[in-house]
Amino acid sequence: MLVCVSATIWNNYCKYITMPKKNLALLLIALSCIANVYSQSTVRVANNNAFEYGEKISYKVKYNLYFNIDVGEVDFDIANKPEVIAGNNCYHITGTGRTYGFYDPFYKVRDKYETYLETTSLLPLLFIRNVNEGKFSFGEYVIFNHTKSIAKSKKRTQTIPKLTQDVLSAIYYARTFDYTNAKPGKAYTLVAFIDDSAYTVGVRYMGPEVIKTDLGRVKCIKLKPILIVDRLFKSEEDMTLWVTDDANHIPVRIESGISVGKVQADLSSYSGLKNPMTSLK
Repeated sequence: MLVCVSATIWNNYCKYITMPKKNLALLLIALSCIANVYSQSTVRVANNNAFEYGEKISYKVKYNLYFNIDVGEVDFDIANKPEVIAGNNCYHITGTGRTYGFYDPFYKVRDKYETYLETTSLLPLLFIRNVNEGKFSFGEYVIFNHTKSIAKSKKRTQTIPKLTQDVLSAIYYARTFDYTNAKPGKAYTLVAFIDDSAYTVGVRYMGPEVIKTDLGRVKCIKLKPILIVDRLFKSEEDMTLWVTDDANHIPVRIESGISVGKVQADLSSYSGLKNPMTSLK
């Protein structure tokens, strides 16, 4: 799932108008006005042993056409305390992507994704995306009502499958997958709401593997993300993901072949983990 966000941070093709801050404030006020109308915690009780408030993880992103070039960074942060929206305690999670200054003249990226993830069900209540890439900028929001299986975006209100995630919350829910008894080839799937459509995505378990990183040798679980085939991804499994083989399940490395060249993102720093980083050797 991290790869989906990392890739879309660099490769969004829909064009929206960037959301002004006052519109976000109006969204939050509207959600507050319907407080206690519904509670997402009654939809599902998820088992979360993977993350908590205050977690921060960062990645260095490399682009390889003929050789590796460090082109930017991706950061994921969970706020230090819950935010209450529509009567629900939420993790406020932010994902940001940016290119380095030297690369900006070629293709400048300043992207920000936010999700408000209800703490018991691990289902999103509100998703916000503001993207600035090259000459294009757009913004979107999605309000989720999981008791009624409805998602409201700037374009329309529509019915969605039960237990639908947004593209950012999907990363964190996927970290709760249990691979203890998994056999190579087993698929773990979920539904993600992306650009006003619901898609089945997930990961396929490939087995344990130790990889070398700038942080040291890391004992990992190797996964093949199940992707959406389009002009960005050539096939459903055109990507490889390694996550820590411990309770945190932090993505350590992502390698992806895209339409032109390859992208690799490597974990560069972490703090505020819920569990010790026992996979780092």
